[in-house]
Order: sequence, then structure tokens, then C-alpha cells
Amino acid sequence: MKGENLIATVIILLAPAGLIYSWAFYLRRMRREPTKWRNRATLISLTLVSLVALLWPVMVVWGSGLGVAHQVQWVEAWHTPVFRTLLVALVLALFGRPRLIAPMAVACVGTAMFWLASTMP
Repeated sequence: MKGENLIATVIILLAPAGLIYSWAFYLRRMRREPTKWRNRATLISLTLVSLVALLWPVMVVWGSGLGVAHQVQWVEAWHTPVFRTLLVALVLALFGRPRLIAPMAVACVGTAMFWLASTMP
């Protein structure tokens, strides 16, 4: 059990690094290249993972004062669209730029693990 927690922690901590590296690579090198379908797939994947990461604070700020049951329902309502979005981003990353497949996969999986770990009651 200890090793599994360590691996999960490492993946969660590497997720922002993978996302930042992918954006930096895209902005430095890929923007100047002619638009190809692999570049589009990479851009869409990057955008989806970034959107999910930016929505996390919106989901967390639920302080409506309606009680714990409402807060749990609010968090649970976010799980399905978030995980589906990350799955689409992962699939698109697999069809995107080969150099960015690994960092994007880590970013997608790490973001999903962070989202799940941070919303567990």
C-alpha cells in the first residue's frame, strides 16, 4: 500500500510539470510549423487538460451554506464531466505530437488523480 501511494503522489506532482513542458514546447516550436492534424490534436488536448485544471478552484469553492449533503452532491456532479474530458484529452494526446505523448499522458492521469484525491470525503 505504501508503494502505491508513493507512485500516485509522484504522478500527481509530475502532472503540472508535464503540462507546463507541453505548453512550452507547443508555444516555442509547434506554433511556427504549418498546421497539421497532429498539431491540432495536441492543442485541443492541452486546452482540455488546462481547462480541467482551471475549473478545480471553481468546484472547490462551494461554500453555499446548504449543508454537507449538498456539498457532496456538488462535488460528485463534477466527476463525470471532468473525467470524460480528461479521457478525451488523453486519447487526443496519443494521436498528437509523439514527443508530447508521455508528458501529456502524465498530465492527464495526474490531473485526474489529483481531482479524485482532493474531492474524496
